[in-house]
Amino acid sequence: MSLRPTRRTALVGAALAAGTMLAACSGPAASEETGSDSPVQGGTLEVGFSEDIENYDPHQRPQLTARTISRQIADTLTDQDPETGEILPWLAESWEVNEDSTAFTFHLRDDVTFSDGTALDAAAVAANFDRIVDLGPLAYIGAGLLRNYDGSEVVDERTVTVRFTEPNAQFLQATAVQSLSILAPATLELDPEQVAAGDVIGSGPFVLTSYDPNEGITLTAREDYAWGSPLYENDGRAHVDEIHVSFIPEATTLAGAVASGQVDYGYVLAASTVPTLEAGGAQVVTTQMPAIAIPVVPLLHQEIVQDANVRRALSLATDRQAIVDTVFEGRARPATGVLSTTNPGYVDLSEELAYNLDGAIALLESSGWDEVGTDGIRTNADGDRLSLEIRYVPGGGDTELMLQLLQQQWAQAGIEFVLTPVTDAESSEYTIHDSPADVTTWSQTRADPDVLRTVYSSFYENQSFLFGHADADVDGLLDELQRTIDPQERLDISEQVQHLLLERGYTVPIYDRVQFAGAAAGLSGVHTDLEGKPLFVDAWLG
Repeated sequence: MSLRPTRRTALVGAALAAGTMLAACSGPAASEETGSDSPVQGGTLEVGFSEDIENYDPHQRPQLTARTISRQIADTLTDQDPETGEILPWLAESWEVNEDSTAFTFHLRDDVTFSDGTALDAAAVAANFDRIVDLGPLAYIGAGLLRNYDGSEVVDERTVTVRFTEPNAQFLQATAVQSLSILAPATLELDPEQVAAGDVIGSGPFVLTSYDPNEGITLTAREDYAWGSPLYENDGRAHVDEIHVSFIPEATTLAGAVASGQVDYGYVLAASTVPTLEAGGAQVVTTQMPAIAIPVVPLLHQEIVQDANVRRALSLATDRQAIVDTVFEGRARPATGVLSTTNPGYVDLSEELAYNLDGAIALLESSGWDEVGTDGIRTNADGDRLSLEIRYVPGGGDTELMLQLLQQQWAQAGIEFVLTPVTDAESSEYTIHDSPADVTTWSQTRADPDVLRTVYSSFYENQSFLFGHADADVDGLLDELQRTIDPQERLDISEQVQHLLLERGYTVPIYDRVQFAGAAAGLSGVHTDLEGKPLFVDAWLG
């Protein structure tokens, strides 16, 4: 039989339900229809993406745009209800978990095929998990979810047992994440570069038929699809025949295209463009994300931020409410913790995140940054300037405006914040750990406190901010978070590590992650999954 909701599920549900209510208050509900009342078959859905991450292998890239494509072309073993947090059966119709969460046995549906006609079986599931682990740093999210993986046993054609050498309390929820999408055996045999370039075969309602950075992405509906997620209203063939995705990085241009009807669905949109959408009669789809609150994160390979006082001063010199009021005009909330309020495991740390300019200055002076130049920027006894750089890809979105406001706020404490715009190509030339910048900004969505382990442990080379600068206390707690089965104990550990991350200045949370998308008038059936990814199988035109 399948695993039933536990106390942890109830806690997850409470947090996610709160996020759902807030989203409904901030704009039209995500399932609201703007076109015909009954589904219409046919047509091409025009979608605008704000970025092209140039890698559409579900196992490799964690960005939401990539995972949005994955959501259409590949299914997962389970899904997660965005209102209750409950783990729902999908490709796996039931499962059992042993007492110490080291063995997960999944019973698969018997009617699923990949788009090349190959049937889903236990061997395919095992091969997918093996591939993710073998990809290593290329699949750093998925490999992290499979940490301590001990292999998958094919019990019979429809039954597979996934084993771990240590308890893995987060794994069942992880099977609902696109990073653990199940791909066809033919895809698993290809080089990672081929899969990244769009040669991906899944069991989803659409097939990725072409990808060209200059032309966009084309998805074609599968005629024989009949095993949709419980979140889908339509578990059969998609209503539209085709989806065409264009890349429109400039925020106002993308919003204008949606408002005018040139694009049927825009994703992701800047908060500043919401009035344009509303004026054009478009539906605004707002999702309060279960995630790490949008932070600025010190890159510890840079000497200037290896001083904990400097790191902590950045947080104290940040007026989060002023940033939210300016950037979002009431459509978001300032960070009150390391995690967003809609994430299970959220802890209210608003007192530690209070704006305190005098406190920031005191910390800086205690570390020797006690001389202030004529330009207002601090120096130390060696004449070094207190100057921090961030590199970012411009586009007129929320992040760019946030950084400009931080630049003004930190200057009041004597900190120079240098904003260096780069191209997408330039930004891909380095990783977190060889970046020439001193700080960066990065969030990760996932409705489980284990998302902290992915980003703030030192385990993961390509993703972790503490890789190469391990903090034994943080690592120990995050390791314990993964291995602890009791739901309340997991929440307690999550609280401890969040306090530690703030106390040691490893993160500067700014605001709770909120996502905006837009649906043009005439598009119906629009709704999203827990992470705000649109479920296009249900959408129709007319």
